[in-house]
Amino acid sequence: MLPKRSMKKAAASMTVSAVNQSLADSTGLKKKDVKGTIDGLMALCAKELKKTGSFKLAGMLNMKLKKKAATKARKGINPFTKEPCIFKAKPASQTVKVYAMKKLKDAV
Repeated sequence: MLPKRSMKKAAASMTVSAVNQSLADSTGLKKKDVKGTIDGLMALCAKELKKTGSFKLAGMLNMKLKKKAATKARKGINPFTKEPCIFKAKPASQTVKVYAMKKLKDAV
């Protein structure tokens, strides 16, 4: 009989305050300064995504703005009950896709 596999818990990701504290410790800056820098980077990223549709972060991450067109309401058939139904219309939307670049892939 084979032994039972141990169930491993997924490692919890760092919280925002833990990231700020870690960066403050490694750079010698105050935690408040690190938070301000990250907020500034976030604002710059959002501005560039709106303006050009893409943003590259230090050769690690490539962010692209993906635009989805609006869809009209349409008729369809429920695959389970075979009854006709109407699928609601969806408004146009935007989402950000993030891709890892070579520098990050090599580091991991």
